[in-house]
Amino acid sequence: DNAKAALIFLVVMYHTMVVYTSADRPEGTIPLWSGVLCLLKPVVMPSFCLISGHLSRADLTPRRAYELCQLVVTYAVFQSLYHVNNMLAYRLAGFEFRALPVQIFQPQSQVVTWFLLALALWRLLLPAASRLRAPIATSLVLAHAALFVDLGLNYQNLLSFFPFFLIGHGLPPAAWRTLDHPAVRAVCSLVFAGAAALALLFSYTGRSFKGGPSFNLAFANVTSTYGCMNGYAPDATPYVCSTVGALWLRLLFYTSSAPLIAGFFAVLPRRAGPWSIPGHMSMFVYLLHPLVITNGLIMKQGFRHLSAVSGREVNVWSPATDGWAVTSLVLPLSMGVVLVLSTPPVRWLLWPLIQPPLSLLVQDDAFRSIADSYLSLRATGQPRRGITPRAR
Repeated sequence: DNAKAALIFLVVMYHTMVVYTSADRPEGTIPLWSGVLCLLKPVVMPSFCLISGHLSRADLTPRRAYELCQLVVTYAVFQSLYHVNNMLAYRLAGFEFRALPVQIFQPQSQVVTWFLLALALWRLLLPAASRLRAPIATSLVLAHAALFVDLGLNYQNLLSFFPFFLIGHGLPPAAWRTLDHPAVRAVCSLVFAGAAALALLFSYTGRSFKGGPSFNLAFANVTSTYGCMNGYAPDATPYVCSTVGALWLRLLFYTSSAPLIAGFFAVLPRRAGPWSIPGHMSMFVYLLHPLVITNGLIMKQGFRHLSAVSGREVNVWSPATDGWAVTSLVLPLSMGVVLVLSTPPVRWLLWPLIQPPLSLLVQDDAFRSIADSYLSLRATGQPRRGITPRAR
């Protein structure tokens, strides 16, 4: 829960910074804060995928069949909610917005629900993936090959983040306990702190060592690589991703993420406390926060505040370009959203949206039938190789 609490705050902060500032735009980097984003990209969502894999099992029980169906229903519900939210935001600002048809599986822009669809697909494929001789290596090959394939959907991330999920599932408990060893924890923490210091210094000075690339150029490569991980490249043609250069950058992304993720987990506190609550409520915060930070009324007030402190008109097309925008709006808004969405009233009122009560629509024995069908199919197969499911 501590890891998920820290990660969900970073997710909300990242999305809020993208909406209200230019920190994620290579042509408008913000000293220090663009460096923070540069560090977060190979850490935050890969860590979420790693944790999700750790909490998943390669078998299907009635309860897990129920949860898989819940994920798909929740995905459709929030795709619809985001569509309505965008329509209201556009029309409140005086712009036209096509209300119908509602885009469910081919959204015009990336939204956070990709993770729900990915999680459902990954858990569905996990029994088959666990039969592979080298599941992690196979997923890495697929993730790199996906750069050169048009999936026809805006969901490149289903393949590009799959290796993190499988690695999280395959890591034995002893590997996680290794991070509790003082020496290992100290080394990993130093690596993470050193990488953070370099990223911040690089973004602040704007230059690397003599003869090296500028921060804007390096950040453009990081942004493009992460964009290709999600199936698109900002302000570029799709062919930017289908290149040998993009292939090497993706390999570098995977390679660099390993020590950074280990360092991130190493610096987290081990004791539970009030700070752990957002981790327990992470799915609520993850799915609900876009409805808050992109709400038409909140955006109107947010951009009005940024216009006042910047001395010019600030809006979606011309966002804030200074660090004060982050400290005066992004950080307090992100913290407030995380705290409010982690409260018990939110869970009491909105749990049917996050955890739809499918038993009201489907017969109780339906999910047992799904699980029994899976067990029958598995009984006719060969013994599994590769990842061995852990008993939990």
